[in-house]
Amino acid sequence: MTSGTYAGRRPRAVTRGRRSITITKIRHNPLILVGYLVLIINSAGCLIPILWTLSNSFRSNTQIFSVFSLIPEQFNFGNFESIVDNTNLVQAFFNSLVISLCSLALLLICVLPAAFLFARFTFRFSRVFYGFFLLSIFVPSIVLLQAVYELFANLSLLNVQYSIVLAYTAAQIPFCLFLLTAYMRELPVEVEEAAIIDGASVWNIFRRITVPMTRNGIVVILILSFISIWNDYIYALVFLPEPQRQTLTVALANVKGEYTVSYGLLSAAAIMAIVPVFVFYLFTKNFLMSGMSSGAVKG
Repeated sequence: MTSGTYAGRRPRAVTRGRRSITITKIRHNPLILVGYLVLIINSAGCLIPILWTLSNSFRSNTQIFSVFSLIPEQFNFGNFESIVDNTNLVQAFFNSLVISLCSLALLLICVLPAAFLFARFTFRFSRVFYGFFLLSIFVPSIVLLQAVYELFANLSLLNVQYSIVLAYTAAQIPFCLFLLTAYMRELPVEVEEAAIIDGASVWNIFRRITVPMTRNGIVVILILSFISIWNDYIYALVFLPEPQRQTLTVALANVKGEYTVSYGLLSAAAIMAIVPVFVFYLFTKNFLMSGMSSGAVKG
């Protein structure tokens, strides 16, 4: 009974003891309090714009300009209904979703074997090839826009619905390859050596041992790549100019009218763009944290 009470609810003495320890630490080191204040201000700076945008998505222009409020006067879904009836944002949303998922799938197909190759095998010019990938990380994608455009034009891929997947995948490969290669090099080699002794082939080691053990690292590159691809604007604008093929970022820029802007409609569209990233992060945050911290402590 006692253990059940302790597991279900902390005794007040323990809570008070921890509070007193925290207060003592703050008294001896005021910088801790400054750190907490900075974190609070930073959190407020991130949350308030999102809450304000969410509130404005239920309000009209008159209400938005009349008073600043994080809570709408009433939950009016007219802006969301207008998105469905009067804009192409729903189609653009699904275009972005399909393009992002296809890019992530192709990215894994390319990066996983390449990272395993660089992490576990040494061959002639392997360091040179790996160095080229590392150097390409420092090249901004906007610099390559003209070259990629000419390449797509020569291959007749301009304004083709999902051809931009190739550009997105190529842009994400260098950094993801660097991250996964470093992650795989931290994996214990003894497990793979034991599998070799048992007669496992290289393919089986890769598929059944390396990939499962690299799960957290894979989730990290998926999250970072998804955010980058989902938020891209310039490539989508150049390669997919037709309205029925536009991605959500391009469609968002076209929501405003020629002379007027419906800020409520724009806020509702912005919330629609935020939700997939938030949901994707919500379900993978534990893998992200453990993946980013893996290899930090050895023992």
